[in-house]
Amino acid sequence: MKISHKLIGSFVGVSLLTNIVGAVAIAQSQKIAETLAISEAEDVAQVLATSIAHDAYYDNKSISSERSDELQHYIKLLHDLQKRDLVLVNRQKLILADAVPENIGTIFEHDQGNEIQQTIKDGKTRTFLEKSDDYPQGIKLIVVPLKSNQNQVDGAVILEWSSLYDKAIAQARPTIIVIGFTSLGCVILALILGLQISSSIAKPLQSVTEIAQQATQESNFDLQASVTTKDETGILAIAFNDLIERVKILLTEKEQQTAELQQAFIQLHNTQLQLVQTEKMSSLGQLVAGVAHEINNPVNFIHGNITHIDSYTQDLLQLVQAYQTHYPNPPQTLQSTLDDVELEFLSEDLLKLLQSMKVGTERIRQIVLSLRNFSRLDESDFKAVDIHEGIDNTLLILQHRLKARPEIAAIEVVKDYSQLPLVECYPGQLNQVFMNLLTNAIDALEESASQQTKAEQPTQIGKIWISTQVTANNQVQIAIADNGLGISQTVRERVFDPFFTTKPIGKGTGLGLSISYKIVTEKHHGKIWCDSTLKEGTKFLIEIPVHQPKPMHG
Repeated sequence: MKISHKLIGSFVGVSLLTNIVGAVAIAQSQKIAETLAISEAEDVAQVLATSIAHDAYYDNKSISSERSDELQHYIKLLHDLQKRDLVLVNRQKLILADAVPENIGTIFEHDQGNEIQQTIKDGKTRTFLEKSDDYPQGIKLIVVPLKSNQNQVDGAVILEWSSLYDKAIAQARPTIIVIGFTSLGCVILALILGLQISSSIAKPLQSVTEIAQQATQESNFDLQASVTTKDETGILAIAFNDLIERVKILLTEKEQQTAELQQAFIQLHNTQLQLVQTEKMSSLGQLVAGVAHEINNPVNFIHGNITHIDSYTQDLLQLVQAYQTHYPNPPQTLQSTLDDVELEFLSEDLLKLLQSMKVGTERIRQIVLSLRNFSRLDESDFKAVDIHEGIDNTLLILQHRLKARPEIAAIEVVKDYSQLPLVECYPGQLNQVFMNLLTNAIDALEESASQQTKAEQPTQIGKIWISTQVTANNQVQIAIADNGLGISQTVRERVFDPFFTTKPIGKGTGLGLSISYKIVTEKHHGKIWCDSTLKEGTKFLIEIPVHQPKPMHG
């Protein structure tokens, strides 16, 4: 879209917005006029209802058909005074008095929404529209309750307020007309300004744009835009010409640097791939530790306060029970409230709810503790730890992948832990090894289940076996096995090579097992190897010393 069209469109858009604001203002003016008319009509109707009630109930009289003549006389006086229709009905909507005497003794049936009966029932003022053959456009009416000295609603007063509404609209009409003409003038002014500005700006800009397009398409940076004015568009043309000259110089320099940058990029990419897995786990550990710390404080606050809430709830329930004992027959209003809230069910379910909240917050605390233990960022790098704790924490983090899903059944984890001493190691890095091996086992089981589903074979239950033991040479051995598809001899020989992976692009980097190998062998002076049989499963074994032979520097 050309800039001239955009300028005109912008001005038109602003003018249309002005029209919308004007339309809203007109509608609001009409709404305000209607509101004021309703308010004034309600005030008049309330005054009339009060006057009728004062006269009708004076000396303990009442409103009834036997007093219709007196009421009719009073209504006629009020009608002559107010100059608008006025009707008085009893609780059965029988007309007791009317500005039109022929209607006396008949039932008022022009409230199609039954507004009169609702007003008599709840004592609230309402408005409605009465339509008839004589007035097809409708007459606006307002109905107010007629209350006795005991504040009992015995009938209703119906007052016509169409004339008030017409008067209010007539008063607001000059303002509405002014708003309408102002909005129309804004549209015309916007079109004129848009045309003038687009003519003085768009043409020079179009010339610069054509030169820019030609230079880009033809890669001809010897072109120059013509400078015809000294205003901002002329300055823009001069700046554009300088830009073309600068681009020409930069392109020459870029061609000289491209080969060097390409070679540097290749080297950087190779280095980055080697670091990405370690950095990922380090960042994950920091993130997990941070999240665990942030979650731990509010969870401890909630968990600690649930005990107090339980105690307070017990006290409040005892207090309510004491009230029920001393006041077995409460007032009807209170009894209705007790029935609505279902106190007996509430008392029973509230205690269950608090108990569920205790169990839930305790579970969250356990998960947070496991996350913190997995990250090990709040501990020194090298120390003696419980290997089983690290494995269990890693399993907890991977719990979502072990659960059943539509495409795969739940994976069963079988643990055969032996009694192990505390092992000197880097806990965080060793947890990274457990994470890589368990993740690979889960991936293998998912792939096995997928192939069995495609072949329409019965899906066997995926299992992961984790066992630990202390060997004769004071080494700790950890074995992680699965009953997946297994891996071939060729793949097994390269499984610890950097960047070697059998997974699809985007799912594996080929760095997980390579880094795990370095952590076990270089950091912990241990061994890691793989045993596998096709279609039967895979087992990874790790051996590390219980006590490192010398202080490690990581």
